Amino acid sequence: MRFRPLHGPLSTRLVLLVGLPAAVFLAAVLAWLAARNFRQTVEQTRASALNLAQLQAARLDRILGEAARIPELHAHMLESGALKNPAELQHYLTQIVTRNPSIYGSCLAFEPHTFMPEREFYAPYCYWKEGHVESTDIGTPEYNPFRWEWYAKPKDTHRALWTEPYFDDGGGNALMTTHSVPFHKPGSQGRVEDFLGIATIDISLDQLIHDLQEIRVAETGYAFLVSPAGRYLAFPDTAKTMKGMIKSDNPELATAMMSGVEGFFRTREPWQNRDAWIAHMPVQNGGFTLALVYPHAEIMGAARRSLLELLAVGIIGLAALFAALVFIARSVSGPITRLAAAARKIAAGDLHHRIEEQVNIDEVRDLGTAFDKMTRDLRMRMEELKYTTTLTERMTGELNAARRIQMSMLPKQWSASNTTPSGTSVSLHAVIQPAREVGGDFYDYRFVDDDRLSILIGDVSGKGVPAALFMAMTQTLFKGLASPDRSAAEIMSRVNNALCDESHTGMFVTLIYGVLDVRSGALELCNAGHPPPMLLQHNTPVKLLQGERHPALGLLRDNMFTCAHFQLQPGDKLVLYTDGVTEEINAAHELYQSARLEELLALHASDSAEEITAAVIRDVRAHSGNQEPADDLTVLTLHYVGANSAVEKR
Repeated sequence: MRFRPLHGPLSTRLVLLVGLPAAVFLAAVLAWLAARNFRQTVEQTRASALNLAQLQAARLDRILGEAARIPELHAHMLESGALKNPAELQHYLTQIVTRNPSIYGSCLAFEPHTFMPEREFYAPYCYWKEGHVESTDIGTPEYNPFRWEWYAKPKDTHRALWTEPYFDDGGGNALMTTHSVPFHKPGSQGRVEDFLGIATIDISLDQLIHDLQEIRVAETGYAFLVSPAGRYLAFPDTAKTMKGMIKSDNPELATAMMSGVEGFFRTREPWQNRDAWIAHMPVQNGGFTLALVYPHAEIMGAARRSLLELLAVGIIGLAALFAALVFIARSVSGPITRLAAAARKIAAGDLHHRIEEQVNIDEVRDLGTAFDKMTRDLRMRMEELKYTTTLTERMTGELNAARRIQMSMLPKQWSASNTTPSGTSVSLHAVIQPAREVGGDFYDYRFVDDDRLSILIGDVSGKGVPAALFMAMTQTLFKGLASPDRSAAEIMSRVNNALCDESHTGMFVTLIYGVLDVRSGALELCNAGHPPPMLLQHNTPVKLLQGERHPALGLLRDNMFTCAHFQLQPGDKLVLYTDGVTEEINAAHELYQSARLEELLALHASDSAEEITAAVIRDVRAHSGNQEPADDLTVLTLHYVGANSAVEKR
């Protein structure tokens, strides 16, 4: 008799057409998996190990990078001329160490007879001791800071560097490393011959090493850390800490780890000399290298167990498949057809359709119940989606309202101002474009009396709602403290102290505050860490109005501010802007930069204030292309017409 697999009982056809091919396919899959299971396990371990190594290295790099910014701030403060005498320097250094308990100490070491001409050695040092900050001067002939690596090497190389870690006996009694940053005389533009000294921070590595030792790597694996010279900083065998060298235990591993790139390869691990896979990752700050050790036997053991589990599951699944095929064929074919028809109605959008199939088979009845539950769940999800959409629209509306409120706090355009005295001789135009719905940039202009016009432009650190709130507080302080009886420097000092009293989140604001006598053209400018304005004059290159640049407001209480004085001539134009202009980047990660802004302003020097502002905004947006704005963007242009000219309305 001829064998015809497509005919006969449903159970036979399902077994022959589904069950047997499934069994053959399962056998082929298991054979294929057996051949590549180990390689896949190694690849998975590699990905997991490198991800973990990268995560831990990034954490170390972030901690060290944050600490490294402190001596860079020291250098900036000294090069800006903000610290003028030992008392100011000591107060500043004590405040910095107090505000940063994560560092052990900080030092400012000067070249002989520079900061204090009467002294050859001057190196004030603040450090933590028994829960409070102590101060000392390590600039003594006995210590002689000039002979130490932390001073001599950055001086010779003219760049910042991390020292090789060391154990601080008698001081912090901890494993430490030092970050040194060279600084130069104020106004020297970093010339080698104007070298002034070295700013440092000392940071303890004990907590970082303790955190590394808590990392769980496989069952018996471990993590270790080596210094730039290849010395063990964190290692299971503590006897080798700061004494053992990776090169002595495994030269091949030492070469790979000291290359400065990440890697994952098989070798003998340096502790118990076991066959292992090792992932290594460089830590940019500090020059350290982190390694994670995965014993080879554990990796392969997991792969073998996985293969056996997969084989057992496959056999059980195949047996269940045969049983289910026979059962379904004998008892479910009819009800399934009707359930399929009901399912098609639900799929067509009839979510209120109920399946009323009455059968004695529990599975089919459960399937019908599941379909009913699915339709109810779908209806609930649709309602939830509507509710979520409503909340999103409400949030968008509230943010838009916040933007309108913020924009309403800015002064009206010059032509719409109701407070402009008659006979004034300037025109103004300003544009602000927040990077988010609300931002931290702001500007203001108002007459403090009949002849003097105050101008303000600022940039709060950060973006979004926190920056907007800090901006509102700053602008309110200027409005409340501005007075004809107070100088610009006095107003800046009062606002700075008020912000220092209220700033508990580390936020600050850079800004320029100026006062222009519209009849004489005398201009008084006070700069708190803000990009200097640019002056456009007839047939003259664009000039930067450079004055003494003070720290941003909200950073340093009781800072003494001074103002620079300039004389505007009729026809001069003054362009003020925030760093969102010069630091806008394009798809190639190229900055807009001040040089391009100067070239643009030179081309539009004869344009009106509004045309100049529009040209700057247009050129910055052309530079960034389709890139999402990285920062708020604000430009303010002032056109000084002259004492006897009419006001230009724009």
